[in-house]
Amino acid sequence: MGKGNLILGLSLLAAVTAAAQAPAVRVNGTVIDLYDKTPVSGVSVINPKNGQSYVTDAHGTFSISVGKRDTLLLFLSGYQTMRFSMADSVAKEAYYPVFEFDRLTATTSQLIIVRPKQKLSDIEKERENMGKIPKELERPAISIMSPISALYDMLSGRAKEREKLLAQVQDDERRRIYKELFNYYKEEKLFDLPDEYYDQFITYLALPVDFLKYNSDYTITTTILDAYKKFGFERGFIK
Repeated sequence: MGKGNLILGLSLLAAVTAAAQAPAVRVNGTVIDLYDKTPVSGVSVINPKNGQSYVTDAHGTFSISVGKRDTLLLFLSGYQTMRFSMADSVAKEAYYPVFEFDRLTATTSQLIIVRPKQKLSDIEKERENMGKIPKELERPAISIMSPISALYDMLSGRAKEREKLLAQVQDDERRRIYKELFNYYKEEKLFDLPDEYYDQFITYLALPVDFLKYNSDYTITTTILDAYKKFGFERGFIK
């Protein structure tokens, strides 16, 4: 390693160390369901900056120490992934935010969620934008042969955590768009898949993000409807 590269690597190490020693704030958060206001347990709270993860308890609460400008992600299957930061908040040592988690679909028979009817063209635009990497999960633009790149992975150890989180975010996105399509098909009376089978049917389809992103509405619709008939016969709600 050349002297210049060594100095550059040590400078990065000093910067990482300084960041780690920077004053942190305590976020004592609570996650509740947007519609019935009940606590949501099991929500993963991820800090992509350092790879740390937390899970909300039975009361929907979590407590985490972070840099004030860190962006955190909240995700749980069946809910829309949420990002938040305390950067624009009034300076204080601790924050007590309440996060209202929005469901992707209604999950109980007692609860009716009325959403604006989406057009197929709106869903198509969402499909075209699938697979974009959230800014917080982007890897720094550093040459793979650079000592900085090696130091980055060695110090942070977060490459695998970042990839795991990215896969979860993209799967949440894929499931959300499938559910929007299912709702559209039901509105248009193309099929009548019960809400409680949505997640099972998405798993049954086993179609990747690229299928939604690059195929036409016709191809997507015919593929889903053909699979729906087989799925319905197997589950017994189509005779």
